[in-house]
Amino acid sequence: MKKAIWILAFLAILFVGDRLLGWIFQQQITQSQFRYSRMYRGGSQADILIVGNSRGLNFYQPSVEKATGLTTFSLCYYSMPCEIATVLTEDYLDRYPNVKTVLVETTIVEMSDDKLLPGFTTYMPYSKRIDSVLKNKNKETWNYAQFSHIYRFNNEVFQRAMYYRNKLDNDWYFDHTITQDLIDQAPHRSVEFKTPDKHVQDLKALADYCRARNINVQFVIAPIFPTYTVKGLDVFKQKIEAATGYPVHDYSNTIKDNSSFTDYLHANLKGGAEIVDIMVKDGVLPKAPQAAAIIK
Repeated sequence: MKKAIWILAFLAILFVGDRLLGWIFQQQITQSQFRYSRMYRGGSQADILIVGNSRGLNFYQPSVEKATGLTTFSLCYYSMPCEIATVLTEDYLDRYPNVKTVLVETTIVEMSDDKLLPGFTTYMPYSKRIDSVLKNKNKETWNYAQFSHIYRFNNEVFQRAMYYRNKLDNDWYFDHTITQDLIDQAPHRSVEFKTPDKHVQDLKALADYCRARNINVQFVIAPIFPTYTVKGLDVFKQKIEAATGYPVHDYSNTIKDNSSFTDYLHANLKGGAEIVDIMVKDGVLPKAPQAAAIIK
């Protein structure tokens, strides 16, 4: 009998400890200056919403704000799972409906990484949509997160949120120049873009959500290193355009200067500013009235 009591007491302590530590970690997330924490906490209204993976970080927020005269908010994250990008966008637009433009870097379709899905258990308490995605896509992780609240914080996304606990992440970017060795190898290297239908449908859902709210949405392909070959890009664009009903603005071959890149798939600060200026001139990014007057 005593043994059973001790076992029950031990389990009760574990349960209470798990819930207490989980609550403490959740408070840290709520107070973090990381992008998703700020979004769900409130007070993050912006004119331009940027959606994408690490290539979406090419659209450096200070450069966009300088070129457009408008405020920005970014949902971009390394290897962003496409379905998470869609539900984050929907959550943002529900909270901040006065967005002028949603800018989507479309390679989230090709580079979506399901291995990152468990990281978003950290934000399950803030979003029924995230909870639903994890329950449907990764039921084992979802079950663990229900059983143990500490488990929700055993991931990269939590660590990133803690890194930005007391500082803004608006300057999250790649700012070094591609090495000469990579430049020399580029003509001999290539990648083939695949276009999974399930992720094309994620972008369709995002497009439909914006369309239903009369919010301007722009789909783009960010710059790719000039001598690096990407196969399958035409099919990639065609599938997205057919599904969403919107054109895909292809800037993959727009920047020719090697010094504007960090690697084959990411522009650096110089290249990011260049592509932002081009998108403003093309009308892909809007301009505030006073910014338009200055440019004229």
